[in-house]
Amino acid sequence: MSEGEKFSASDFIYGLVVPVIVGLLIVAWKVYLPSALLGIDPSYTLNAILVDGFLEALMVIAIPMFFGLLWNKWAGGAAGFLLGSLYAVYWAVQYVSFGVDPTDVSLLGYIVSAMLIGYIAGALSKGSFSFKRMVISGIIAAIVAWAFYVAAGLLSTIPGTIESLDPYTVFITLTPRVLYGIIIPVIVKVFYWYGVIPRKA
Repeated sequence: MSEGEKFSASDFIYGLVVPVIVGLLIVAWKVYLPSALLGIDPSYTLNAILVDGFLEALMVIAIPMFFGLLWNKWAGGAAGFLLGSLYAVYWAVQYVSFGVDPTDVSLLGYIVSAMLIGYIAGALSKGSFSFKRMVISGIIAAIVAWAFYVAAGLLSTIPGTIESLDPYTVFITLTPRVLYGIIIPVIVKVFYWYGVIPRKA
């Protein structure tokens, strides 16, 4: 075998072992964590934050913003559209099981907000890896996407969605998005330092 055809130990570690471990952690997160959290907090608050909330944060906030900042606005927007759509389908299925209209406008909020957060973050950063610019872009994208998410919730006819913009609702819906607007640029910066970028800087 030529040099390029030989497998190294790092190939197996990063190409096989690490992905398998990550896959197992994801499955364990969904299978075992909810019941463990219910034992600690029967009110389901911890589950709402660490299981349902974390899933939403990843799919409609973090990953689209990550691709927008690391790659470009089109990658961010596309990632947001795809992941937002998947998350909306997930909730549509939940709505059906609850006997609720699966075409409610609140589902559109997931798609539009995810698409916008990825696109705007990428469009405002314009490929720059300046931490300050990425943070500003991320926070602005987060706020705009939040506005669309909230608007869809306010227009929803389903009880239990966003019913008013009281301070508590604003805090629990906007704060995570703004935090990700700061956290994701840190992650992107680390990727940039290690040269793990899908484009030339």
